Amino acid sequence: MAHSTHKDPMAKPVLIGGLALIGTTIFVLVSNLFSTIDRNSTKGAEDTSMAAAAADINLAPIGSVVTVDKSIVKEARSGEAVYNAVCTSCHAAGVLGAPKLDDKGAWEPRVAQTLKVLLDHATNGIRSMPARGGDPTITDEELVNTIVYMTGKAGFDLSADAKGQVPGSAAPAAAEQAAAPAEQAAPVAEQAAAPAEAPAAEQAAVAPAEQAAAPVAAAAIDGEKIYKGICFSCHDVGIAGSPKLGDKAAWAPRIATGNDAMYHNAINGKNVMPAKGGNPALSDDEVKAAVDFMVGKSQ
Repeated sequence: MAHSTHKDPMAKPVLIGGLALIGTTIFVLVSNLFSTIDRNSTKGAEDTSMAAAAADINLAPIGSVVTVDKSIVKEARSGEAVYNAVCTSCHAAGVLGAPKLDDKGAWEPRVAQTLKVLLDHATNGIRSMPARGGDPTITDEELVNTIVYMTGKAGFDLSADAKGQVPGSAAPAAAEQAAAPAEQAAPVAEQAAAPAEAPAAEQAAVAPAEQAAAPVAAAAIDGEKIYKGICFSCHDVGIAGSPKLGDKAAWAPRIATGNDAMYHNAINGKNVMPAKGGNPALSDDEVKAAVDFMVGKSQ
């Protein structure tokens, strides 16, 4: 019996169509999967640190403003401190008629003119006494403190009168003597400036070894600092005939006498100028350093 080998002609197209459908389905599923992943994923944020840093630089202030509370003032020095720094040179020795610190008889007529008058002359100056003793940094309050201190040492208490004082107020003309050089600094270099009128024997009294050592010792001391602390009041303005700092014509005859003669006069005093400018606390070498400074500025 013979078997038939005839195949169904529709089988092949059906198989191909099935495969195509399966491929399409797989493509669609894969495409949807990637689309879903893309939609639900979190993308990394853009790095803006550089831009932020640049913005900070552009917005940074180009300067700063410091506010100062003007109600806060520097504490005034005591009367004793100002006296020791400026006034002692004249009032310790009574230079140019200045009343000595503890001379009650000399201070009594001045105190009688009232603190207001004393303050007016101390502020504005009178006769050979420069305004504020030649030191413009002395404040009004410090002037009052100094006058109270000096009169107190002479036995007068003006502390109660000091309250409410108005510096610079008008003073009676009759009180000219009331403010005798209260803040005047002594002319230290007047001694050094005097044209060596000291007797030869006095000048010869300085030991040769001391003379030789003096320039070396004085050179190690700040003569300018000594000058600004006590000599400037007279030698800046030429009070009582003292040669002004830098006045070559005035200093020439004094310099011609030699350092030893100028040192001798500055240390021991001469005419109206007290020894060491009225400040015995200065050492000989400090006085010599001040002389060297003034000579150097006046040659």
